Amino acid sequence: MKNQFTIKTVILLTNVFVTVFSFAQCNPPTGVVVNNITSISAVLNWTASSSAPGEAYFYEVRTSGLPGSGVSGLVVSGSVGDGVFSSLVSGLSSITTYSVYMRYKCTPTPLFSSWTAAVTFSTNPLLPPVAASASGISDTLFTARWIGVSGATGYRLDVSEFSDFSVLLSGYNNLFVASNFTSKLVSGLNPSTVYYYRVRAEGLSGGTPVTTSNSNVITVTTLSAPTLVAIWSNGAWLNGVLPASDHDVILDDNFVSDGNNMDMIEVKSLTLNQGHTYTIASGYNVIVYENIINNSSAASFVVQNNANLYQLSDSAPANVGEITVLRNSSEIFRLDYTMWSSPVTGTQTLKQFSPSTLDNRFYEYNTVNNHFSSIDPLTSTFEPGSGYFIRAPNDHVANEVPNVAQHCQGTFVGVPTNGVVNVDLDTGGQGFNLVGNPYPTVISADALFMENASNIDGTLYFWRRRNDTSGSGNLGTFYATYTELGGTGSATSDDPNGFIQVGQGFLVKALTPQLTFNSDMKVPDSFENQFFRNSFAVSQVEKHRLWLNLTNESGVYSRMLVGYAEGASNSLDRFDGKYFNDSQVALTSLLNNEEYSIQAKSLPFSTEDTIPLGFKVVAAGTYTISLDKMDGMFEEGQLVYLEDTFTSTIHNLNAVDYTFSTGAGNFNNRFVLRFSAESLGIDEPFNANAVTVFVSNNSINIKSVNVDIKSIAVYDIQGRKLFDHDTVNSTEFKIDALTKNNQVLIVKIKDQNGNLISKKVIF
Repeated sequence: MKNQFTIKTVILLTNVFVTVFSFAQCNPPTGVVVNNITSISAVLNWTASSSAPGEAYFYEVRTSGLPGSGVSGLVVSGSVGDGVFSSLVSGLSSITTYSVYMRYKCTPTPLFSSWTAAVTFSTNPLLPPVAASASGISDTLFTARWIGVSGATGYRLDVSEFSDFSVLLSGYNNLFVASNFTSKLVSGLNPSTVYYYRVRAEGLSGGTPVTTSNSNVITVTTLSAPTLVAIWSNGAWLNGVLPASDHDVILDDNFVSDGNNMDMIEVKSLTLNQGHTYTIASGYNVIVYENIINNSSAASFVVQNNANLYQLSDSAPANVGEITVLRNSSEIFRLDYTMWSSPVTGTQTLKQFSPSTLDNRFYEYNTVNNHFSSIDPLTSTFEPGSGYFIRAPNDHVANEVPNVAQHCQGTFVGVPTNGVVNVDLDTGGQGFNLVGNPYPTVISADALFMENASNIDGTLYFWRRRNDTSGSGNLGTFYATYTELGGTGSATSDDPNGFIQVGQGFLVKALTPQLTFNSDMKVPDSFENQFFRNSFAVSQVEKHRLWLNLTNESGVYSRMLVGYAEGASNSLDRFDGKYFNDSQVALTSLLNNEEYSIQAKSLPFSTEDTIPLGFKVVAAGTYTISLDKMDGMFEEGQLVYLEDTFTSTIHNLNAVDYTFSTGAGNFNNRFVLRFSAESLGIDEPFNANAVTVFVSNNSINIKSVNVDIKSIAVYDIQGRKLFDHDTVNSTEFKIDALTKNNQVLIVKIKDQNGNLISKKVIF
């Protein structure tokens, strides 16, 4: 008996163990409901499992079979993470009954709950499409349009001359149109005739094809007089009619404006039908006299980098439909910035434009304090004619050896901007405002000046700085400059010389609270892949110009422009471009004792003219001033001289560059630009500006303008005399008897008349 009791006890315990393992894993979700039901989708909702937290919720949507029984009858399955209590189910058929089952995964082992009981629902019938008004109506054709239906596998189009559709038009009797199209060209019609069209949608119900009822009916009356319409269909121009400036053009097939398709250059209007693509290739342009209608997607209508979409009329009907405009920046590195301006209008945010740029590296310009201020890229959208300062994507190429700077491609999405664009300006602070080209075509800077002569100062500033770790502000200005005389660039950018590219932002100085852009500024045929261009009709005035560069072996670069031009004066005017004064390194011309990157002089030219130059550097050493390029009379032989008043030298820049030594500081009395080699009999006083002290090749160099030095003494900061020489009797002297210790020294210099000056130098 004892043995029998023991055996029964063991069996009983085993049964208890099995029962716990099989049925007490965890509980399923509850409250499963199905809502937001359409013809092809539904949303599942449920209440959390009482066993939560756990791993995930699993579901199956079936037409037959038990949950977990395999693929037969299984339509959709999926899972969502723990803490999620809804899921969209798509890919269903219309007018079909489905059962939903759910279970809960409670541990990674895995352990699952049991499946819930079936929750059934039925999808809605496929809805009929809604027909829209026709477009592109002429005497012999129109484009039928409708609003697409979710779940449609295609459409059927009827066209008739009878409102009851008792007789259907040949070729348009139950015509099938693929599901990715919501428009169809209807051609071969009679003038002055009333036509009717309707549409049906096709889809699936339980795997069986179904067709909806008819849409509403649209009435179309063809025009009485012949119209000029060119239609691109099935890879050719319909009836051999080529587009021209008085033709409405309808693209009912894919088309690319490039070297292989030169038929479409000027058109009256341009319509791209749904389901087709159109591309204006780089280096090409299309001129549209009126408006643009894109019935297809934004990605289907593309203006490539360095292409132009040029609309002539500010009063044209409004453009319809979004397009994509591509624009490359200059060649930059990861930490470099670009001034952007959008050529389209819409809801694109700055972050959508440059998703890989860090959120805190989007800026607008704060006019009051003359600084760039952060802007929220997630909520800020492009405003027409406004400029934005955006850093390169954070995954862009780094400024490291042996990397080479690369373009960043900007992708603008929106309705192409046309018509007059007025931009609000802030006249506070120094009045600088960040604006930009609002059109998908190049504009003329000179035409911008003409239209806004009373609104802005006559200088544009383009960002050109390389934002690397070396602090390039000490190597030259951050901006390229342009006036009606011309432009000055940098070692890493061309001279901006008359054209403002698509997508280009720039700084202007406001005189009034508004800047105006209009179609008169647009240029249809300028494609160079840069943000600066050259040559336009409004700027064809007599000009004679020369560009000077300041350089050294450490990377210093400064550039200035001086010229003589028709309409310019010898006093301050719109031809003069003020130096932005953002660096302690510069070669400029002086006007009213202020620095200018660009200075214009009046005609006629005189060889007796002289132009004082400003010069400043932060490091002593050897520098070079060179005559980089010339035009007009300077290119034809007029010589250019540089006078160095410190060395009493008049140097021919046409023959060779001028290399000189200098200390650190501002020297606005050292250089004069001249056009004659005759001496002026300079008699400079002996003062601090007349003497230069600098270090070169482990020596201390002292130079006087033109007064002989009598004696030189060198002291350390504690007043101890380290060097003394009292019989110099020259304008130059080199001290190479001292050991360099990177300490501050005081150099006392006396001339023949006993005048004494002191200079500090680090040696």
